[in-house]
Amino acid sequence: MSLPAHVDLLYSDADILQALDRLAPSMDEWARQSEAETGRLLMVVCMLRGGVFFFGDLLLHMKCSVEPGFCRAWSYAKGLNGQPEDTVRMDWQGLDVRDRDVVLVDNICDSGRTLAVASEWLGAWGARKVRTAVIVHRLRADSRHTPTIHGFVYPGAEWLVGYGLRDSDSKLMNTRFIGRLPGTP
Repeated sequence: MSLPAHVDLLYSDADILQALDRLAPSMDEWARQSEAETGRLLMVVCMLRGGVFFFGDLLLHMKCSVEPGFCRAWSYAKGLNGQPEDTVRMDWQGLDVRDRDVVLVDNICDSGRTLAVASEWLGAWGARKVRTAVIVHRLRADSRHTPTIHGFVYPGAEWLVGYGLRDSDSKLMNTRFIGRLPGTP
């Protein structure tokens, strides 16, 4: 899929592949540590839907085996870019995290609300260690969470699209570029 005229390119396919190459060694080190300390594979949880592309690519760049898991999270009002719902809702797909090292993988840490709530829940459910990985960490003064690792840091407020990030119509999610919509808050 090519870059639409109304989108400014921030991170190209090549940029994303370089970020994956930088992030995978950290994930591999966590996987080795987890298995050495607990005798179990590192559990890596994809925050659905947005994180699925980054999650898949990141795991394919890793050399160590991990146990994949999935969590469906809802924190934004459907069809309204950036409009948060009152609560964060999550479906953990029956994951058992007791005494496990867990990495939550999402496409973006924006307000940090979803990753903060998810991390708190995992801790309350007995996870041994909880880390987070995102492709984009948006810098915000009001952020509730700082990801453990990230591919890119973005200071702007514009709406981002591509690579799991969606516009109001859920278009442009299945691309390997990240762009911004100029003029959006």
